[in-house]
Amino acid sequence: MYTQTYRFIIVGILNTIVGFGVYAIYLHFINNNYLQALITSHIIGVAHSYIWNNKWTFTMNKISFKSIVRFISVYAITFFVNLLLLSLFIDRIGTNKLIGQGLALFITTLVSYTGHKYWSFANPKKS
Repeated sequence: MYTQTYRFIIVGILNTIVGFGVYAIYLHFINNNYLQALITSHIIGVAHSYIWNNKWTFTMNKISFKSIVRFISVYAITFFVNLLLLSLFIDRIGTNKLIGQGLALFITTLVSYTGHKYWSFANPKKS
């Protein structure tokens, strides 16, 4: 149980670095539009996270269509929570785009972990 949690945290840290890095690079070098940056970083982050969580964190023996659909569903929810938070932080409060995304990561990480642990990569005998 704890090993799985620690692995998720490690993958989450790596995924946060990848996703936040893509988000920051997109804003700085490509376009200052946070929605476009979020979409781009989210797509890359989803692929990165699926591979690591499937094989290492939750040690699934194979990639299944069902787990991919569930995984993408969790990340779709996470994306919309992230977008809502970014809109609140940036458009309503006036927070810097990078700081807003950094703040949103705390909540979206909890949403992601809960969804993946109890649905995406749940033990097939329990789901």
